[in-house]
Amino acid sequence: MPTQFSGGCACGAIRYQCAAPPLAMYNCHCQSCQHAGGGAFAPLIVVAAPSLDVRGTPKRFFTQAIADSHSERCFCGECGSPLFVLGERTPDVILIHASSLDEPDWFKPVADIWTVSALPWANMDRHIPKVFKSPPLLEPEGEVTL
Repeated sequence: MPTQFSGGCACGAIRYQCAAPPLAMYNCHCQSCQHAGGGAFAPLIVVAAPSLDVRGTPKRFFTQAIADSHSERCFCGECGSPLFVLGERTPDVILIHASSLDEPDWFKPVADIWTVSALPWANMDRHIPKVFKSPPLLEPEGEVTL
């Protein structure tokens, strides 16, 4: 796993550098990720917010993530590439879409999350844990709610 990494959108209008290694890597099966990414799940990298430097201005879309919380989806306004997810309840971390990495080969998810919403035709890796909702890293004070 790299100690720093970079990526950006398909057209190059938005670039980012992360100066720290990922805190975790997940395949998220929530409905919000399904809609935003156009697939059965979104491969996401969790990083400490202060370690991410973004060049360019992503477009933002606010969506209800769970019953009492919203998330902010960031994407390129030119090419539409999904880039980041910012959670209202977890302002200290940013989730990066692994598909936006310059070198995505090192992405290795540690769990499938939000499997409560997993589509029946999604092929999940049977070798990694399944988390029914959010993992503790993505819930303030260890709360797991729907």
